[in-house]
Parts: sequence; C-alpha cells; structure tokens
Amino acid sequence: MAQRLVTCDVSKVEPGLGAFGLVLNKQGKIQSEVEIVAGEQGLLVGVSPGVAERLLASLDKFLVMEDAELRDVSADFLWADFHGLGAAPLAEAAAKVCAGTAAGIRFSSQAAATLVFERDELLEFERFVERTPSLRRAADADWEALRITQTLGRFGVDFGEADNPHEAALDRRAVSWSKGCYLGQEVVCMQDMRGKLKRRLVALSLGEGADVPAVGTAVTAADSGEAVGELTSVARSPLTGKLLALARVKGPYFEGKLSLGVGDRPAAFVAQSAPEME
Repeated sequence: MAQRLVTCDVSKVEPGLGAFGLVLNKQGKIQSEVEIVAGEQGLLVGVSPGVAERLLASLDKFLVMEDAELRDVSADFLWADFHGLGAAPLAEAAAKVCAGTAAGIRFSSQAAATLVFERDELLEFERFVERTPSLRRAADADWEALRITQTLGRFGVDFGEADNPHEAALDRRAVSWSKGCYLGQEVVCMQDMRGKLKRRLVALSLGEGADVPAVGTAVTAADSGEAVGELTSVARSPLTGKLLALARVKGPYFEGKLSLGVGDRPAAFVAQSAPEME
C-alpha cells in the first residue's frame, strides 16, 4: 500500500535501510516530505511539520480494501538525523542506548542516517550525545548552511503545496524512476519528459559581508536588473563565513548560464553533488 502513495521505493526499506521521498496529490504537487524506516510493528513515517493530521486524513481514503492501518504516533516518537562521516554507525549505537530504530537514509551527498525513538528515551539520547566525542549537535546555523549547500529545501519554507518535485529540486533526490505506480506519477513523468519548468529551487553563494539579505529579497538578472526570483532561506557558512541562500528562480535563469545578483551582490550558483535515485 505505502509503495503506491510515496515517490521513493518502499520495497527497499528494511532494518538498517530507510528511504526519503514525497507524498504527492493527483496533480503531482507536494503534500509532504517523508522519511521512512522499518520499525518492529510496521513502517514508521516521518512527515513535514504541521501536516500529520491533514495527511493522515487524506491517505486514509486510499485504504479501501487494503490490509493496512494508518496511525498518528507523532506524540510518542522523536526523530534525529545524523550527517557526515560515521553517521550510520553512530545512529546504530544511539539506537541501542535509547531502544530506537536506526536506518541509513539518503537525502544529501553526505553520509546520513535517521534515528527514531520513543519520547520517554530522550534523556538517554541526550546523554549519549554528550558522552560521544565524535558526535556534535548541530546548531541551527550549521544545519541551515548544510541544507542550503545541498539544495535541500524545507516544505512550507522553500517550497510548498503549489510545487512539484522538479520545482523543489527533489526530482532526482526523492523520486524513484524505476518503481511502479504512485500517486501523481503520471504528472511527474510528463514534467520530466517535457523538461521545461517555470521555476526551480537553486542554491546561491552571495559572498562575504556583514549585511544579510532578508528572506523574500529579489534575485535579479545581472544584465537587465529584472526580478527573476526571490530568496527563501539565508544562512552564513560557519566554515567559510560566506552567505548562502536558497532561492526560487524562474526559467531560464535557474539553469546557471545567466548571471544573477541579489541587491548589489553577485550571486554564484553552488556546485551540486546531491545523490540521485535509480
């Protein structure tokens, strides 16, 4: 059942291996991001903040004649994502301490893993983090910088229900192109064959400087000054000190062949090395 409701390949989810994907509607528009891991009593699915109740009601309509049950257990479980070298073994070690479920999961070019554990085990998880030298809790600024360099948008921030996977730059990260049918697949495939997009999420480097442009600031074409997009997320890299941003940019300006600017700053495209699904 789950295989027909999400864009990732659920058949490959097993103990220790999870999946990152999307829930779409019939029109191919994004309803939520999903992280899926195999729990002891079934699949555990993490969704975008604020959509659980609505999404549960929507998906429940597809359970006619299905031997499956959907339950909202968000009040009982917490999720922790691990990024960087050693992510999977660290998540597995944490799972043993807090009786959780760990799974390797691909949503960036870095090694990554997800841990799901019961809320009552939070103190044990906190203690594990404190006593593990190779593990560091990322500050909000660290995470923002990482996800921007990976062009990993957030639902409700960088993209939303009006966007399809291509527009959110998730078509090669959260969509399996070899699995069977899923809700919205026909529209997504037609979009991929056509190739033309009105807009797309891109990662930009805005250089150094003390002034941080606000979310919503216009992205302009360098040659004409025409507004061709807007910033959706902005962060300063803790490693280089440079300003980074995600922006929704209309075609053909998102293709990287034309020069862009933000205010009086030149905007350079951030090179991408994101994983691609099969």
